[in-house]
Amino acid sequence: AKYSDELAQLSAKGFDMPVRSIRLLNKFGGDVDIVAARLAQVQAQQQRKADMQARKAAMRAQKQAAKEGRTDAEPQAEAEKKTAVKVPAKFEAAAAKYSDELAQLSAKGFDMPVRSIRLLNKFGGDVDKVAARLAQVYAQQQRKAD
Repeated sequence: AKYSDELAQLSAKGFDMPVRSIRLLNKFGGDVDIVAARLAQVQAQQQRKADMQARKAAMRAQKQAAKEGRTDAEPQAEAEKKTAVKVPAKFEAAAAKYSDELAQLSAKGFDMPVRSIRLLNKFGGDVDKVAARLAQVYAQQQRKAD
């Protein structure tokens, strides 16, 4: 496949975001160093955003708890609920079951929670198999778009 060597190099550097990697490799003519720098920026940005969302959710939960006179343990549960993946109602139980796996997939650049849940069910929660299948799907979509 196109860019398979470059993807392997990026993976060795700790960048397991094949969808973004392929897009950036296309954009920058296969230059691994430029793509790695951009992916590092993306990861830092995602981490800052996740940290900010967690802080905001915790603050909202604490304010709500103070209003209702609840203990400190309950606001944490509220914060976790607010940062959960948004999915249709029929997928909520599976999203809760696979919350860690969905977070891993999202960190790798796969932001298709319903498809991810279906694949996690199919592959028994194996994140690597799901990521490989989603990478194929994204590559097919990319080829169609080109």
